[in-house]
Amino acid sequence: MSLSLATPAFYVLVGTLGLFIVMLLVLRTYYPNRKRGFEGYLDAAGVSLAFLVFSVALVVYLAVRYPSGDTTSGALFQTVLSGYWLAFAIPVVTVGSSVQARSRGAIRWMIPSVGLAILMFFALFAYYFAIGA
Repeated sequence: MSLSLATPAFYVLVGTLGLFIVMLLVLRTYYPNRKRGFEGYLDAAGVSLAFLVFSVALVVYLAVRYPSGDTTSGALFQTVLSGYWLAFAIPVVTVGSSVQARSRGAIRWMIPSVGLAILMFFALFAYYFAIGA
């Protein structure tokens, strides 16, 4: 399996990350002294940014390091670019993070939600590995 970055899924992934960065730059440019606005952005987008940066870095690394793609690298590549994992993980961890932040730590949902996202990552990886992605 060839691991090519010239796919619509990769362009959407990079475009989404770019959109979040542009939003941050616009916020900082037009409202440079608005601490609450920046905190609100990080509350809402922090988890998404982390997942998107990780995803882009992983996919680029795999495509550069393993361009011909063995079963493992192909399964990792598909796990990220299929979009199913991100579509599940980002909202789950965002909710967990928000609940914990708004409850001032009284409701500890952040770590369990990250654990669930990791579990889903490995479940999708195992699926793509099994079918020889």
